[in-house]
Amino acid sequence: MDKLKNLSIKKTLFLIVAVTAGVVTFLSAVSVRLCSAVRDQILLSHAFILQPAVIDPEKDGSYTLEAEDGFTDNEADEYTDSEVIAFKTAQAMIVLLPVIFSFAGIACASSIFYRIKLKEPLDALGQGILHIADNDLSFPISYQKQDELGQLCGAFEKMRRELLDNNRRMWALVDERKKINASISHDLRTPVTVIKGYSEYLGRNIGKDVLTEDGIRGIAGYIHEAASRLEDYANSVHEVQALEDMSLDYKEIALSDLMKEMQTQLSILSGQHQTSIHFSANLPEQTVSLAPAAVFRIVENIVSNALRYCKSKIDLDFSYSQPFLTITVTDDGKGFSARDQAEAAGYFYKGRREKEHFGIGLTICKILAEKHGGTISLDNAPEGGARVTVKLKIEEICPW
Repeated sequence: MDKLKNLSIKKTLFLIVAVTAGVVTFLSAVSVRLCSAVRDQILLSHAFILQPAVIDPEKDGSYTLEAEDGFTDNEADEYTDSEVIAFKTAQAMIVLLPVIFSFAGIACASSIFYRIKLKEPLDALGQGILHIADNDLSFPISYQKQDELGQLCGAFEKMRRELLDNNRRMWALVDERKKINASISHDLRTPVTVIKGYSEYLGRNIGKDVLTEDGIRGIAGYIHEAASRLEDYANSVHEVQALEDMSLDYKEIALSDLMKEMQTQLSILSGQHQTSIHFSANLPEQTVSLAPAAVFRIVENIVSNALRYCKSKIDLDFSYSQPFLTITVTDDGKGFSARDQAEAAGYFYKGRREKEHFGIGLTICKILAEKHGGTISLDNAPEGGARVTVKLKIEEICPW
């Protein structure tokens, strides 16, 4: 039975039909033979033997047949009622039984085929549809046979997992949006409070001697500074949201060419900050498909963060293990705190004493890394200093 379940639907149907046809043919043949025997037995019970023909060659060559002695009044031609019924029944069964066996065979074959090949997968799919209709995606499709319906159940199970992953990503996105809103509310509170406080102060003291020209100029400067901070913050929020909706522009590029361009840009950053950036790349001579703009921006943001905290040097290492390009940036600064490691890649995270920026550098890196099929992680190097590791999924391009 298990072997039948693992056969294809076509082969299983052919096998069941062939076996059923054989059984129906055998039963039909046996029934026809038995009914014919009954019929012939009734006929033979009334048969009689004729005397041999007598031929007279001297006359016209005619002959006559004479019945055996002992039969009178045509008694050999008479049948009883029961014999007539049995004869007609046997004659009818010769025709009807093959037809009955054929319909019974079709019914049995259909029932067996349904029970072996259709019932279990259809029940599994039906239960799955009911669960999906109830917004329950935690159930598994357990039908694992290798026939066509098994493949259909496998595709349904794949769809269920994709829907579950999409739901999880959607709820994660909703949760991140909540964090963004909370962060926005928190970071907007200070400049809004400044603007509101000074505007109320001006409203209460207009026309009074307490407002000097220098005082008004100073208050205007504070309000302008707070308004500028609000504008910069709004631009940062817009940039993050634009990145989330952006599609990466993948291009084919040799890893060696990518490293040359990277070294050129990093040398400019190193010269601007008068900090030593040690560059190492253990990469094969391979052409790959990636989004260069995303890679450059990730590296620039991480290195820019490291430049703010390092003492004298930054180590930048590139390595490749199919299918991931790994970028590791290590500085010789104080390193990440436990809170930094847990939250620094979150939206608009700032250290406790950070006031001059909005904390979107690592947020941008996280968004771009995830869009590139990768991850970002934060820890501290064994010898001290902060270490940021980014993995980006890339695709090798065959030269032929």
